[in-house]
Amino acid sequence: MKLIFWPLFVPTYPSKEVSRLPLQILNVVLASFLKKRAEYRRYWFDFTVGLIIKFVFFLGTLYASPIQTGKEATLKLFGFSLWYLSAHLISKLGNTVIEEAYLGTAEQVLSTKTPPWQVLMGVVIAEIALSSVWVVLFFICAALMIGFSEILSGILSMITEIVVFGGVSLIGMTGIGVFILGLSLRLKQVGAVTEVLLYYLLIFSGFFLSSNLLPTAFHILNYFSPLSWAVQGVNEGWPVFFPALGISLLWLAMGSLVLKQQWHWARKNGKIGSYV
Repeated sequence: MKLIFWPLFVPTYPSKEVSRLPLQILNVVLASFLKKRAEYRRYWFDFTVGLIIKFVFFLGTLYASPIQTGKEATLKLFGFSLWYLSAHLISKLGNTVIEEAYLGTAEQVLSTKTPPWQVLMGVVIAEIALSSVWVVLFFICAALMIGFSEILSGILSMITEIVVFGGVSLIGMTGIGVFILGLSLRLKQVGAVTEVLLYYLLIFSGFFLSSNLLPTAFHILNYFSPLSWAVQGVNEGWPVFFPALGISLLWLAMGSLVLKQQWHWARKNGKIGSYV
């Protein structure tokens, strides 16, 4: 009599597509780096002037209200740096489709074997990495002018909160960028609305103006602001972690849903490669 033993565990092996996924995303990131390098080489003066304008604005706002402690200075510098990084990311996401359509390269991008979601992920990673260089440069210059020892002591006193709540906030800001990207597929001119949103977040997120000075309407709006939750997290600590994470995940889910719906609409109506 034959005895047949059925294995309790049958090993499974990842498919070729799954095993090649990191390499595919890396290739997209490298392609985004090359494109961004070309933009820097062609528009380096514009990037430099933009950085100087934001730096002057930051210093003017900083000295408008005297700094009392190193922690207060660190909070303002952290908030502005996070906003600067988020602004680059949101602007890039919101204009990605329009830029490709305007340059006439949208069809080329879509005809590659790389899925659109991988292209989007590559753009996000490359933009965060390259914009972080500008943020670090800005951070160093501002710290030297304010007082490096004070900034360093402030950072060391809340380094964990800065890393955690900064990362959580960046997730939410990415979701807002994806949301605007989805709208850009139908409403091509979203740049002006994006600028209004970004400067609202800059002024009223709480790292320049105390929340005690803001009217009730701004408190309601700031409840949905990932940057506002980042400032609260650094000020109040871990009790606000889950609300901050919830708002960021909400924006990411909303952005993904809007992008998916508008993507299907644009494909159906032949509007993906159009910039009008």
